[in-house]
Amino acid sequence: MTAIQFCSHLERPITPVEMSELYDHLGWWPERTDEAISMVLGSEPGVGAWEGHVLVAFVRAVTDGAFRASIEDVAVHETRRGYGGGQHIVARLIELTAVENDISLFRDPALVPFYEGHGFRLTHHVVLHRRNASR
Repeated sequence: MTAIQFCSHLERPITPVEMSELYDHLGWWPERTDEAISMVLGSEPGVGAWEGHVLVAFVRAVTDGAFRASIEDVAVHETRRGYGGGQHIVARLIELTAVENDISLFRDPALVPFYEGHGFRLTHHVVLHRRNASR
């Protein structure tokens, strides 16, 4: 296996094509366009992991830059899980967010132990979602 390189999006820009290929592999968000992915990559902190020229993991944050951030799109190629890449990109993203108060995330209960290793704790808060019908 080739050594994996971990970089922020600013250090090594992530292209929408690389993101689309990783999303496609995972079966995630076929409706996301390269244009929309490009807009997100240009506006929020993100960290990628590359094996050679292939993006094998990615994570991003949505943040106001001061008080709150939310970790989104923790994506690790299935063939690269279990090697610590997910741990590394999440830790690096936490460093990059540098917010004063809260970093939140919404995940499957089976992944709670993974995130507890980064200092996250379950809360009693209820999360509500609304999906626009037209999207």
